[in-house]
Amino acid sequence: MKKMVVLGPPGSGKGTSTRKIAQFFNLKRITVGDAIKEEIFKKTKLGQIMFNFTKDGHFIPDEMVVKVLQKQIKNLKGFDGFIIDTAPINLEQKEIMKNLNIDCAILLNIKNFDVVRERILKRLMCPKCKLVTSKTENKTGICPNCGSNLEKRYDDNLKVVNKRINQYLEKTLPVAKAFKKEGKLLTINAEENREKVFSQIKAKINKFFAEKSLN
Repeated sequence: MKKMVVLGPPGSGKGTSTRKIAQFFNLKRITVGDAIKEEIFKKTKLGQIMFNFTKDGHFIPDEMVVKVLQKQIKNLKGFDGFIIDTAPINLEQKEIMKNLNIDCAILLNIKNFDVVRERILKRLMCPKCKLVTSKTENKTGICPNCGSNLEKRYDDNLKVVNKRINQYLEKTLPVAKAFKKEGKLLTINAEENREKVFSQIKAKINKFFAEKSLN
């Protein structure tokens, strides 16, 4: 049973990487945002409480975010574990997530944040199948998977990007350092192309769990 999380700055390819990891290692992919939306859409008791926070413009408390993750992890039938996209995002969440017994964290590391800015400003997304691509990779503006018109995310602008980079440095990077101190951090050079990034990820995951099984 593999239990992993993926961390990284905006534009580092967390969504793409978690999809590939989940498919390759037969893991349940859990995206925090989607899991929260699912609870709200189903109008569960937890979902209604979280909706009241969001409609008033407040952040959802870390305890509730972790409760959503715990609900997702309860059903792993047919999977060999799970991978969480973008959590924990701060040390408080990491502490609350202790009982999930995370094996390792994959850090999609980017040192040059101009790379982040360029990627995000060129990023395109399919509103239907959620494919993420870019103006460089796709010059037609049409999703190759489902034929929908690709769109630019409303928050993919320089002001928001810089704010999210600062939040990553202030809140999430300390989480990565904490995992490293525990011997649970797999650092990936995310400035490479997607194929090279995933090749690094596969190699490091296989090595980590092979060594873990020997201990």
